[in-house]
Formats: sequence, structure tokens, C-alpha cells
Amino acid sequence: MMKTEDLREPKLSMEEEIERGPIVPTSIKLAMPIIIGQLLLLLYSIGDTWYVSLLDKNSTTLITGVGLVAPIYMLFIALGTGVCTGVSSLVARSVGEKNEKIYTKIANSGLFFTVILGIISIVLLYIFANPILHFLAGTSISEETINNGLKYMRFLIPGLGATLIYECLLGILQGQGLNKYYGITMILSTLINAIFDPIFIFVFKLGVGGAALGTALSVILSACLVFFVFIPQNSTIKISRNVSPDSKITWEILRIGIPHALSMIGLSVMLMFLNNLVGSISEVAMNSWSLVGRMDEMILLVGYGFGGATMTLVGQNFGSKNKERINESYRTNVVLGIIYGIIFAVVYNLVAKYLFSIFTGNKDVLDGCLYQVRIVSFTYLGVIVAIVSTSAFQATGRALPGLILDIIRMGVITIPVSYLMIYVFHQEVSSIFVVIAASNLLTGLISFLWCIRSMKNVKFKKAIS
Repeated sequence: MMKTEDLREPKLSMEEEIERGPIVPTSIKLAMPIIIGQLLLLLYSIGDTWYVSLLDKNSTTLITGVGLVAPIYMLFIALGTGVCTGVSSLVARSVGEKNEKIYTKIANSGLFFTVILGIISIVLLYIFANPILHFLAGTSISEETINNGLKYMRFLIPGLGATLIYECLLGILQGQGLNKYYGITMILSTLINAIFDPIFIFVFKLGVGGAALGTALSVILSACLVFFVFIPQNSTIKISRNVSPDSKITWEILRIGIPHALSMIGLSVMLMFLNNLVGSISEVAMNSWSLVGRMDEMILLVGYGFGGATMTLVGQNFGSKNKERINESYRTNVVLGIIYGIIFAVVYNLVAKYLFSIFTGNKDVLDGCLYQVRIVSFTYLGVIVAIVSTSAFQATGRALPGLILDIIRMGVITIPVSYLMIYVFHQEVSSIFVVIAASNLLTGLISFLWCIRSMKNVKFKKAIS
């Protein structure tokens, strides 16, 4: 007599799920570890902000000083995720092609590049920290605030170097569909940061520098934890000291990664200009702007999650030349991104008053935060669509569309129109929020129409020819 378990369909491997399994549960399975990881990243960012606020809850110089460093942090994230994107795209396409010969070369080439890039970036940041922070401060920020920003930045820099290596390792895993390890390392990293922060801030009395040091150490330990994934038989790709970087593979990583990095660097630079603009209005406005800037990630992490799922699904099916599944994967992830984005935006609006009250006792700052959230939060659905679309382009080896979309959103619309509203039409800071909202929605529409057309006419080619 046949046993019950013999009647069940054999469990598919992750690679088989990506190639022929139901797309909705596969997308959610790939996206959830990234969403959870990004949520935890946001939580320990919130934890940093909360611990810093405990030093003096009525002060605007502490949190504003930390907020000045946000564009620098984004710059390093840009460099790391650029490599992550290039590596992930290349790995996913190679897995779809069943091209196992280049797996180890991809890992070694990506790691070699991130180590060199990390050293150069850290040295430059230490040299130019002071002039960069003074530029970001605008004209209405106090010297005490700038000094707090400098202290925070100098303790954070070593962790930013580790971020580059961490992102490269995540790219290798994401290309294979092993996103669960990202979620695991982020849980551990958040716990580590939660322990280190109060010790460095209050016990060792390092102030804002203690928050930065806790974050730096948590990132360094996360990179070490991800590295150990490649030692046991968890990943089909192994890191070997005996394999030298391959120039052709490195170029392919850079070909995909550089436009993505430039896109994020461009966003970072444009955020610097917005910081300068808001900081020139008032320190209260800058305080609200800094707080909301951190919390807005609550919605955008949905885009990162389903963008990561899109990268793996579209990339591997591009490698196996399955056009129908590429299109279905893209459309499904757009819909899932919008649904989850709406849920997160609703929750964000419901808890906004209580959330921001944790970090400030200043009524004007709190009112500014709530006003910005009400105007902008739901329009981040457009950015989610743009992130998923960009990931679909990158998964097929096309790097420039994402850069072009960000140039349109920030360089063509947000920055110029915001400066016009403040300096030409003499509007209040709320006009900047309206401009951001409009550019978010327009970019989402453009990205969707562009990607739908491109996926229908996609042309296949080998990852490494």
C-alpha cells in the first residue's frame, strides 16, 4: 500500500521554484527576508536616533547633527549596493544558464573590488569630513550641530567600509535566491547594535559617537557572519583564496553596478542639496526633515524587498530564456509591491504621531514631521514601482534605465522645482513636500510603462560571452 507522503509532490529546490514554481509565493519567499532585514535595519537606525535623543530630548543639535551624515551614509550604501546589484545580476543569469564554471570567479572578483574600493573611500572620507559636513549644514545650522555630526561620522566610517564587503556577499547569495541569510544576519546585527549602543553612549560616555560606533561594529560583525555562509555547504558558490579576480567578470559587475551606484550617489548628492535648502530655512525644519527622512524607509523597504525578488526571478529566467515567466514575474512583483506598500503606508500614518513623539519633545518639530508624512507617504508607491522596474532592467543586463529614472525624479523635477518654490516663489517648506510627492508618482508611472514595453521585447544574451 502506498504511503501518504509518497502521494505528495516532491519539494522543489529554490532554483526550481524560481524557474517553474508559483510566482506569488516564490516572490514573497524571496522578498520577505529582505523586507525583514531592511525593517530591522530601520529599527536599529531608529534605535540610534532614540538613544541619541535621550542625551537631551529638547535639543535640536544632536539629531540634526546625526542627520547631516545621512547623505554620507547613503553614499557608502550606494557603492556597496552597486556592487551587490552587479554581482547579483551576473550570478542570477549564470544560474539560469547552468554556468557553474564562473561562480567562484564572480565571488572573488566582486570581493577584490569591494576591498580596494572600501580602503580608498574610507581614506577620502577621513580627509574631507570637515568640509563635507560644513557644506551639508547650509547657512542656519549651529557649530555645535556640525561638531556633533563630525563626531558621529568619524566613529561610523570603519563600519561603512565593511558595508561594501557585506553588500557584495549578499549579492552573491541573492543571485542564487538564498535571501534567508540576509534576514538572519540582520536579526543578529540588530541585537548586537541594541546591546552596543547604550554601552558606548552612556557607559563609555561617547555621546553621538557611541551610537555610530555601535552601528559600525554591528555592520562589521554582519559581514563576518555572511562570510561564514560560504564555508559550509549552504551556497553552491565558494570563496577561494586560490582564484584571482577575472577582469572580464569585474567589468561586467561594474557595467551593471556603476550606473546603479551612480544613481544612488546622485540621490545622495541631490539629498545634500535638499539638506542645504531645508537647513537654510530653519533648524526646526531641518530637525523634522532628518527624522522623517529616516522613517520614510518604512515604506521604501517594500520596494527593496520585491525589487530583490524581481532581480532573482527575472535574472534566472532570463538566463534560461523564459520570456513569458519574465513578464509574469515583473507584473506580479509590481502588484505585490503596491499592495504591501499601501499596508505599510497606512500603518506609518496611524503611528506617526506616537513614533515621532519618541524622538522629540518640540511641538514645532513634531507638527512638521506629521505634515510631511501626510503629504508624501502614499506617493512612495510610485518609488516602489520604480525600484521593481529598475531591478527588472538590471536583471536582464540593462543598467542605465534606473539611473535615468532617478535623474528624472530628483535632478529634473525635485531639486530644480524645490529651489524655484523657495527662492523664486518664496513658498514655505511644505511646497518641497508637494514637489517630492508629484515627482514620486510621475516616476512610478514612467518606469512601469517603460519596463512593460521593454520586457515584451527583451533580447537574450549570455551573462559572460
